[in-house]
Formats: sequence, structure tokens, C-alpha cells
Amino acid sequence: MSVQFDTIGSKYEEFKTTTPLPIPERHTFQRLVGNLAGKRVLDLACGSGHYSRFLNTLGAEQVEGVDISAEMIQLAREFEEKHPVGLRYHVMDARALSLPGDYDLVTAVYLLNYAQTREELRDMCLGAFNHLKPGGRFVAITANPAFDLRRSNFTPYGVEILSEQFEQGRHHCRARFLTEPPTPFEYFRWSADVYESAFAAAGFRDVAWHPFEFPQEAITRFGEDFWREYRENSLVIGVSGQKDAGATRPLKAAPR
Repeated sequence: MSVQFDTIGSKYEEFKTTTPLPIPERHTFQRLVGNLAGKRVLDLACGSGHYSRFLNTLGAEQVEGVDISAEMIQLAREFEEKHPVGLRYHVMDARALSLPGDYDLVTAVYLLNYAQTREELRDMCLGAFNHLKPGGRFVAITANPAFDLRRSNFTPYGVEILSEQFEQGRHHCRARFLTEPPTPFEYFRWSADVYESAFAAAGFRDVAWHPFEFPQEAITRFGEDFWREYRENSLVIGVSGQKDAGATRPLKAAPR
């Protein structure tokens, strides 16, 4: 998966800043992370730093970003050099994290949907768990287990789902960002049960699903009817878990 995002590069930032899909995503993400004043945050699958920078604007005391794509991290570092705010970025596999210290919050916007196996999904969750302070939270945005391609391909919102093939217990999805020119990518859509099992195996409790919310800005700009398919058959959804105040690390990720 690192190869495809090395290729996507700056096109991903274009998608984030010019298409409708990220508007409810950003609004919902902000509500989920809550008050970040004085908090240390680790942003997994940070890409070019889009949400790392957003977390910084929300008042986080420290934000560090991790991504498996060296090209994406280079873009994030270049942005930091031009507009320095103290963000740090690391080229690292979220399935085998090794960072000093721990964090009040770990975020993962479109990380979990790149897990190709149940074990990879568990290891991603475990990496988040092991880098949280006791009582910390993990907030992710991922592919919605309930999405139905027969009802919508999500084209009006800036991404087109080209195909889904059910294999090895999950849907292998092929899609493209509707940038200029379009940018192809692949991901995996797991069931809610598999996600919840992975969170539990990593040690999380109070796992909850969070359908996207729509800010007034989105309604004013595009109209209520524009968002109907997004509301009724959303491609994406939030999921969160809590680390117990007295929790310890339950196991180690498989060596890579």
C-alpha cells in the first residue's frame, strides 16, 4: 500500500481540499477528537500532513505524524519547512510502531481500510493502543462496513468506487479520486464484527461507531438534497475505542 501512495503524492492533498467528501469528514473528526488543549497526539497514516496540521490548529500541544509512504512524509516535511508549527513526521509502518513516550490521543484517518488481513488490522489497532497513555482514546475514520455499491458509487462527492470483490473475508475495492487527472487507489472494506474483534484483541473497550455529521456550511453550500446519498449510504464512518486507565500492553505485533 505504500507504493500506491508514493505514486499519489500531492494528488491526495488536492482531493482533500477541492472535493465535497472531506467536508462532513473534517467536521465529524473535529467533534470526535474534542478539546485538544495540552494534549499529545499521534496521527497515523498522516499522508502529507493534512490532519496533522488540523490537529495542531485545534490546540494540541504536540502532534507527530506517521506514514508508511516516504513520498507522503516528504511532502508533509516540506509543508512544515515552509509553514513551521513544530510538527514532526516519521516514515514508519503503523503495524510495527516504535516511538518513545505515549500520547493522549491516537488518530487514524484512512489507515484501517488498508489492512489486507485480520492480523494486519489487529496490529494497526495494537500499535495505536501501545502508544496511548492509560485512559487515552483512539479515533479512526475508515471504510463503512455497511456501504452498498449497488446503491451509489459516491461520484458526486469526489471519489468513484469502480468495483468491489469479496475475497478472503473482506471486500477488495478499486476506486479513484476525482482529481485532474483521476488518481486510482485500492483499499479493503471489512465487516463491523471484524473491526470490533480487532479493537478488542488490541485491548480497547467502549468501541463505538460514529456516522458522519453534516455542518451547516455543507448544507448552505450544496443544498440538503445533494447529501442524501452520503447520509443514506455513506462510504465512510468513524470508529473509536478507549484504553482503560490501568491497561497494560496485551501482546506484541507480529515481527515484520
